[in-house]
Amino acid sequence: MSTDNAAKKRISPKREAVIKAATDEFLASGFDGTSMDRIADVAVVSKRTVYNHFPSKDDLFQAIVDELLKHTESLPFHEYSAEESMEDQLRRIGNTFADTITGRDFMKLSRVVISRFIQAPEWASATLTAHAKLRTNLMSWMKSCKRDRRLDIANMDMAASQFCGLIKEIIFWPELMAGQRPASPKDREAAVKSAVEMFIAHYRSSQSDS
Repeated sequence: MSTDNAAKKRISPKREAVIKAATDEFLASGFDGTSMDRIADVAVVSKRTVYNHFPSKDDLFQAIVDELLKHTESLPFHEYSAEESMEDQLRRIGNTFADTITGRDFMKLSRVVISRFIQAPEWASATLTAHAKLRTNLMSWMKSCKRDRRLDIANMDMAASQFCGLIKEIIFWPELMAGQRPASPKDREAAVKSAVEMFIAHYRSSQSDS
């Protein structure tokens, strides 16, 4: 498929309607409990239209996964500054991360995808990839801090996972897995502030003066 055709496929209103309907139905009835006929009805399109865009239910589920990944590809990149405090810079990165993972679309897509893992663990790699992309900016920033001897980190991937994990444990997993209320702006701010303080306290280089 050409790039132009792929772009047209992505922005087709009917295709978007099918993805939205499938997301809602998978969330309500599970993967196995949802039929392509039902998705067509909810999307208000013909069954043929559904199959023209998605030959199988697995293909439709992959499109939902792709929507999840798309959220991580449009995040702003936070440039490292040698003059600014690490705390302020890391707080901005943390706020971007927190706002993304608690966004309504991201949360709904995550819930649909994770619910599928129980029966089809191979799909887990998609969400792992999504969250790995969310850590890309953070790891780049950490490497710059280490180069300037402001942070002392041996394992960048583990450190990035630790920072993101501190935030997710407070504002992401409780809603996703336990059905708790969505995190408020105050909740997100507190989670990020605490994660920044703990991260900097642990990894600050003995040679750092800021």
